[in-house]
Amino acid sequence: MSYIDISKLDRLFDECTESIVVMHESGQIQKMNQEAAQLLGRNHLVIEQLMLDEMSSEKWDAFMKEAKYSGIAFCNVNIIVENSPISTSVFGCYLKAEQSIIVWITPNYNEDKLVNTDVLCSIIDCACYDAILSDKHGYIIDITEGASNILRHKSEQVMQRTYEQLLYDLDFSQEQIFKHIQKLDERSISTVDFKYQIAGETIIYEMTAIAINADNLVVTLLKDVTVERNVTDAKEDKVLSNLNELVATIVHEIRNPMTSLKGFLDLLKLNMSDDGQQYFSIIDAEFERLELILEDFLYLSKPPRYAMEEISFVEIIKQIVDLMQPQAIQNNILLMLEYSLADEFKMQGNVVRLKQLLINVIKNAIEVMPLGGTITIALGYNMDGNIELTIKDEGYGMNEETMQGLFTPFFTTKKQGSGLGLPLVKKVIEEHGGDVKVWSKEGVGTEFTFTIPVDSYKYLMNISLHESVSLT
Repeated sequence: MSYIDISKLDRLFDECTESIVVMHESGQIQKMNQEAAQLLGRNHLVIEQLMLDEMSSEKWDAFMKEAKYSGIAFCNVNIIVENSPISTSVFGCYLKAEQSIIVWITPNYNEDKLVNTDVLCSIIDCACYDAILSDKHGYIIDITEGASNILRHKSEQVMQRTYEQLLYDLDFSQEQIFKHIQKLDERSISTVDFKYQIAGETIIYEMTAIAINADNLVVTLLKDVTVERNVTDAKEDKVLSNLNELVATIVHEIRNPMTSLKGFLDLLKLNMSDDGQQYFSIIDAEFERLELILEDFLYLSKPPRYAMEEISFVEIIKQIVDLMQPQAIQNNILLMLEYSLADEFKMQGNVVRLKQLLINVIKNAIEVMPLGGTITIALGYNMDGNIELTIKDEGYGMNEETMQGLFTPFFTTKKQGSGLGLPLVKKVIEEHGGDVKVWSKEGVGTEFTFTIPVDSYKYLMNISLHESVSLT
């Protein structure tokens, strides 16, 4: 939720001894208590603009952007009071309906100072958010009634648990919890979804954790996003369905004249000179390339029809490394394969499609390393016992815009690229019940991480890369 409870706000203004301000997202002060008026050197009945120094204005813009996106935000700014800057810490809860924000201003910011959790909870309560407040050790300090209802626990039950235990209760895996907390530690914000089945209906909640003070508190907001997610999924399904029909029609229409052309070319070859035969071999090669592109089109537009069988994933990877080795050597690139010699990495998969996935990713890695370097291919298990494959290059890296379009069909940064390679990669890994994540930094390189589930009895606990193979 993101509306204001007027009665609770009035009580907060009357009882709170901290500086509280309600302001429009533009920065126009709409209301403030006596403490805030004294801090800002103003009459609390006069509506004015909050004045900040130049550097703080940029921080404020980022603060408002984060508050609009997440619901709450925290930052340090210098407020100008009587022509002098005052260093403050600011916590805010955004009110979408009113396009306003409740702001708690604390002067003389000190990283060692403990945040007043009662004030924090009161502000969140005024904004009617469903929230959990926890400390740096993960212990639950407070929880709103709405959040308790969502988690199906009484407040006193939640207070006896840790944040990590709550995530386990919501069926998050150890790997998911680790990544969620790691992201929160690195970026001060992390968002994950979880689902409940209620009367046969799936309810989707978004859980956004925000570090208010890196050394002290974390506020986690819970939001029902079922409608938004279902609308998005329905739109994507409709677009995909229309695209599939269009692709199938286009491929059919292209193949008909292709068949005729190839037939006539075969007849012309019979009376062709040696020089002519050379040109015809080029034409044949281009026809084959076009046929491969059409096959990729159809593969992306149709449900999979490929049988799964028990395979050794490491053997498939070794075969592809051997296949790509000449191209790598030609480009002064070292292909480094790391895996545990103690395991064959058995799994259910389709050899043909997995090989296609590996070729596409490694080929892309080679193409973005014109100066040579190392492509590291590491195979192991993650904390949940699933196979994890990483392919890391030392190429150009990608910006945010390129990352967003990475798996979109026909999106490409190559002059002669079809834009189908990576969408095909994503589809192959999803057919195997897995997922793919990409990390990239411009000037550093790119890393693809593929996770593929395996049966628990095939998982060898804590297999490390204590023995590795380097193929050069």
